[in-house]
Amino acid sequence: MKNKINIVIVIGTLAIYSLNQLVLKNLGIPFFNNYLNDLLAVPLFFALINSISLYRSNTQVTSFKYLFVITVGLSFLGEYLAIFLRPGSVSDWWDVLCYFIGMFVYYLITNVIIKPI
Repeated sequence: MKNKINIVIVIGTLAIYSLNQLVLKNLGIPFFNNYLNDLLAVPLFFALINSISLYRSNTQVTSFKYLFVITVGLSFLGEYLAIFLRPGSVSDWWDVLCYFIGMFVYYLITNVIIKPI
């Protein structure tokens, strides 16, 4: 059951991402152009990592403090190191906020909405 939740999250985030790339970005709404993918990135990351972890070792990271610490690291990678790795990139605190909102949504889905067994 635990891995089914992660698989549904992966499929859902990829479906929303595809919809955004193909349709929503063309609407000219800044949220879809600038922030929706950032909002989806962290739940997708955790769902993929936890799916692999459950498959290999029957464990996953769902503790709020660990999700928070990992999201801090992902934010650093995504907003600070990206400047050096991708020319033209800029840091944006709104992106960081989207990462943390995505983390919180993942936490809610895996720990509150769908109660762990």
